[in-house]
Amino acid sequence: MGDVSKVEKVCGFYVSSMHLITMILPYIKNQINKNTKFETILEYDLKENVSNVLSNLVIKDKEKESILDINWNSNKTQKYTNMEKEIKNKLIGNNNINILISGTRKYIEEANAILEKFMNKNINKIKDKKITIIDCYEVTEFDDNIREILDSHELIINTAGVHKIEDIFEDYKKEKAN
Repeated sequence: MGDVSKVEKVCGFYVSSMHLITMILPYIKNQINKNTKFETILEYDLKENVSNVLSNLVIKDKEKESILDINWNSNKTQKYTNMEKEIKNKLIGNNNINILISGTRKYIEEANAILEKFMNKNINKIKDKKITIIDCYEVTEFDDNIREILDSHELIINTAGVHKIEDIFEDYKKEKAN
């Protein structure tokens, strides 16, 4: 993602929307407690499933409200100007933002291209910010390209949190760019 030094790329893999939500909710709760903002770029609507999972969790009402305040609706029509406005608004007064992208590989690649354009255009506005991009891939459509995905990310998220890829896939060694 450009030459911005504080952009972290995390990947995750899920088999259903419920799996995705149970995987990312502990991380989101932790990040909200650190005052980190969330922007979502979702191929599929998750609002109802997030509400259902939260209704069964024993966490503070304030935390539930903060999680429900995240936009869990799908954004099938990616409009650059809308995304730019949302991210800029969330960065006002905040140094940390998580951008959660979920869906098919094609959808995630398109969203990342739009994000890259945003970051290149706004390089001076985001230089002191920490931006974490969390790409969550739906595995029902997967083939053998998992290595390509792992190679383009530094970290991986699962139900136990965010880790170095090598800690989850012991035999994994990042392919060096030529």
